Amino acid sequence: MTITDEMPDEWVVDVVAAIERRGWTVKDAHESAITVQLGSREAAVLDADPGSVLVIGWTEQHGIDWGLSTDTGATVDQAQSMTEEAAPEAIAAAVDRLMLTGRPDARLVQHATPATAPSAACTCETAQPCGAIVPDTACPDHGARRARQM
Repeated sequence: MTITDEMPDEWVVDVVAAIERRGWTVKDAHESAITVQLGSREAAVLDADPGSVLVIGWTEQHGIDWGLSTDTGATVDQAQSMTEEAAPEAIAAAVDRLMLTGRPDARLVQHATPATAPSAACTCETAQPCGAIVPDTACPDHGARRARQM
């Protein structure tokens, strides 16, 4: 994959500033690519080889995309679409999600809401703040009991 030399200098500066405001370290930035340093946690999240960097660029195929490079950003084996939005803050948000979750896109996640009080079926001696959502094996009252109480 070749990243095209189309990124305007002013836009690159704005994207770098937005990424750095979120606490990430930009190793290099120019009209061809922006490279962001990966820490050990981010490398593990992205399943990256040691010494890899995150590369952000533009290609004709995807528009704004990202990939991993082991040669400081010169080549990227697989470009993947990052975001359809070209605003620097949107790109920085996608980088943030990518580094923390391994995915640049936002996903809606439905969360369970704990009951405010234990149900009548609960036989725990102490009502736990989880409202009986924590499985029995993790319950501080029961430990690894065979008979589930919650």
